[in-house]
Amino acid sequence: MNEFLPGFEPDAAERAQLRFVGGVLDLRQFDKILISVSGGKDSHAMLWLVCDLADRQGVPRDRLLAMYADTGMEWHNAPAHVQRLCEAAGVELATVYPVRTLIERMKWQGQRFIERGITRRDGSAGRVMFPSPRCRYCTTVQKKGPMDKLIRQYSGKLLKVTGERWAESKARSTYTEFVSVPRLNSRERVVYGWRPMLAYSEADIWAMVRDTGVPRHVCYEMGCGRLGCAGCIFSKDHELRIEMRENPAIFEALDRLEAESGYTMSMSGKRIRDRIK
Repeated sequence: MNEFLPGFEPDAAERAQLRFVGGVLDLRQFDKILISVSGGKDSHAMLWLVCDLADRQGVPRDRLLAMYADTGMEWHNAPAHVQRLCEAAGVELATVYPVRTLIERMKWQGQRFIERGITRRDGSAGRVMFPSPRCRYCTTVQKKGPMDKLIRQYSGKLLKVTGERWAESKARSTYTEFVSVPRLNSRERVVYGWRPMLAYSEADIWAMVRDTGVPRHVCYEMGCGRLGCAGCIFSKDHELRIEMRENPAIFEALDRLEAESGYTMSMSGKRIRDRIK
């Protein structure tokens, strides 16, 4: 649950610029509705929630667009799963790619930081090649960047929909439902962010996923709690074991990168090959 005081809306300024019908966001006011879809449980449920609202408000499907960012470290079957979700929902899918795959980005970033003498507090430079909780370029550069580029192709009043939930983390517990996105605004375009899943519990999400009638991604059947990059820095050891088993090419690339650099993706200093034993 979020920590804002009852009756206080920290996104009041954004709400004042939007139109609501019966307390519900009116999707008809937007020229394009861009839905961020990863294939995980939250975006699975969110896609159907947005489509249901669009149907009830008479918004045609061609005004909706699903966005999927392929970082280069996705589960091998994630793109096909996202495609099936979008086909079942009747929503067009746009897949975007970063300039470099995530593995390539790690190599490039490590070399760049070493050349510039950028180090961590302990004096080492190599570790900064890997994403970390404080430097999540795997999200900002590999996902948000390509999605932003896609959004800039459209003009008018746009809505970007994302699936964060308050219960996911302390940081997300402070998120607001509506947000302005000034970095994407121009004379031809104004972009608003909508987080419709904030108040839903994990149990709520699973119930919504079941109601869609479309099977969830297979990673959940195997014991993973989330669908992210294969080898995500937030993966628990048992999840990493599954991810690397199912995506051996990614394991080989990460294992080789750790061996060649002398640094580990894990902040603990433990090699990925040891974490999955």
